[in-house]
Amino acid sequence: VYFGLDTAPGHRFIVSRLESYKTETGLNIKVGRIRGSIYGKMELLDLRVSDPQGIFLTAPTATMDWNPFQFLWNHIDVNSMAAPTVVMHRSPSLLPSAPNTPILPDIDIDIGSLKVDRLLLKAPVTGQQHIIRLDGVAHIADRRAQLIANADAVRGPGIAGGDRLRLVLDAQPDANKLGIRVRFDAPADGVAASMTGVKAPMAIRIGGAGDWKSW
Repeated sequence: VYFGLDTAPGHRFIVSRLESYKTETGLNIKVGRIRGSIYGKMELLDLRVSDPQGIFLTAPTATMDWNPFQFLWNHIDVNSMAAPTVVMHRSPSLLPSAPNTPILPDIDIDIGSLKVDRLLLKAPVTGQQHIIRLDGVAHIADRRAQLIANADAVRGPGIAGGDRLRLVLDAQPDANKLGIRVRFDAPADGVAASMTGVKAPMAIRIGGAGDWKSW
């Protein structure tokens, strides 16, 4: 079974199983084909993410380097994830989660590097088309989330951008603790302006540590 799953027929079996799986919120991930090794570095071709209304996000190709056997210890351990291009066709519309569901999952998640060279937001998402570069890291364990995220909106012909986000987050909702540092700058015609309707430049600085509930 171990060796069989990492063959072409085994990959097709995994793709078929993944296609039939949905989360409680209605999220479903489909993959056209797997290339490489499912036990280490692999490439996912024709990635499609759906909600109850249909496909809302696609990526022609995405690569992942991970340690799958850590899942036996309730741990998702990803060394790196990267995609040259991801297209968000519209905003997702997920089913509401069950009441009293914890904010953070009861599973450890490590993502050493997450990078998207071009996140293309189609007009239905914000009102006009945008391109964003993303990179970050994430560590979630014992109901504590530690995140570092950077986002830059690219300018181009017919593409408004210029937004810049730098985020460092250390959150423990169950322990009522929060540490945060945000630096966000946005022009009057950028992504934030499209999403909020505020047609003016914005400069936001947030910093501090303390009480999650007060925040």
